[in-house]
Amino acid sequence: TLKSLEIYFNDNIDDLKREDYFAVYVNAIVEEFDPHTYYLAPRSKEVFDQRMSGKLEGIGAGLQKRMDYIKVTYLVSGGPAWRGKELEMGDVILKVKQEDEEDEAVSIVGMRIDDAIKLIKGPKGTKVTLTIKKVDGTIKDITITRDIVELGETYAKSSLVEKNNKKFGVINLPSFYLDFNDCKKLNAASDVKKEIERLKAEGMEGLVLDLRNNGGGSLPAVVDMAGLFIEEG
Repeated sequence: TLKSLEIYFNDNIDDLKREDYFAVYVNAIVEEFDPHTYYLAPRSKEVFDQRMSGKLEGIGAGLQKRMDYIKVTYLVSGGPAWRGKELEMGDVILKVKQEDEEDEAVSIVGMRIDDAIKLIKGPKGTKVTLTIKKVDGTIKDITITRDIVELGETYAKSSLVEKNNKKFGVINLPSFYLDFNDCKKLNAASDVKKEIERLKAEGMEGLVLDLRNNGGGSLPAVVDMAGLFIEEG
């Protein structure tokens, strides 16, 4: 229990800045007037937009901060880090260096995870060099070329199943999504419509829309930035 409390205060409370406390303060007020109103700080708004679009630019890795160290917990299938096959789950990132910097790499040990993300994220096609500590204790530098990471698991998917000699369409929608920059190009409503039309063409006689776990959790709970999943708590 003591270790859990130390992790909570060291990795969460101690890292809060003035703008974080401001967001907590404002939300305490607005929720008193309307439980459906929520203030999004600039950082949270960026997180929300990228979650909604289901895509981002980065390395495609999940990170978690534990006692001053940032650890890799997840690799996005098909992402830059996954394709490079050098970064693995369990690796600890110690330093970050940009491709156009001549100075030494910046240590991210003890750094706020949001600040570390700003160093690791970047536009498609740019390179970032990470100094990592492997599970066996060895330390090495790896270079990853950033790219667009699509979170395919958030998009609508469908299948046709047969039961009692009848055909049923099943559409799974893990999350609602929308590209705010081009809503006609990517949005959950249009994709679900396409899946329904395809299933009807295949002889669907009934439809099941699977929305389990869709929209669960608070906005900051699981955020995705710059190809990085950050799991809080």
